[in-house]
Amino acid sequence: MKIKAVKRETGKKAAKLVRSENKIPSVLYGSGMETVPLEIEYTDFYHYYKESLGHQSFVFLQIGKKEHRCLVRDMQIDPVTREIVHLDFQEVTAGQSLDVEIPVVTLGDAPGIKEGGMIDTGIRELQIRCMPKNLPDVIEVDVSELQIGDSVHIEDIQEKYPDVEFLQPSNTTLVSILAPKMEVEEVEEELEGEEAAEGAEEESAETAEKESAE
Repeated sequence: MKIKAVKRETGKKAAKLVRSENKIPSVLYGSGMETVPLEIEYTDFYHYYKESLGHQSFVFLQIGKKEHRCLVRDMQIDPVTREIVHLDFQEVTAGQSLDVEIPVVTLGDAPGIKEGGMIDTGIRELQIRCMPKNLPDVIEVDVSELQIGDSVHIEDIQEKYPDVEFLQPSNTTLVSILAPKMEVEEVEEELEGEEAAEGAEEESAETAEKESAE
């Protein structure tokens, strides 16, 4: 998506003035370039923001006659109004690898859920490294064959993304199908009962030893 950006003055007063005009103070940086302070129309960026929810995508900043392919690296939100108050853009250069966080989405219906299991998404975003041309919008995890007790780890999906380097451990759990809560509670109660019984047996044995010693 293309967004028009204009260079701006720096400083708190200047940023406050930009916001009063329904614009967002921003900066653009990248390899081999100085940081450029910018302002962009709030509504222009908000359209991009809504379209890109749930996936990673490039934004093209038009500054004068030059276009910059970028990623949003940081977005500051006002804790009270929930409005966007500042943006950091990183220019993406061809041939330069990227370190980014990509959302994880599940595909399909797990048979284990139909049997009463519960899906547990262990992680919602993955840190990856890749070239710009290989940047995926999302990382897809197929759960259509998962039964209760099954899990999917990073190592299980690496083959699907040969041009992507995952920066977290390969045994990181992405999705699991957990047993129904009632079954888990029953197992815990059984274990507690067994531990109590074992404790009673040990106590009886210790008492018998003391009595025989006396």
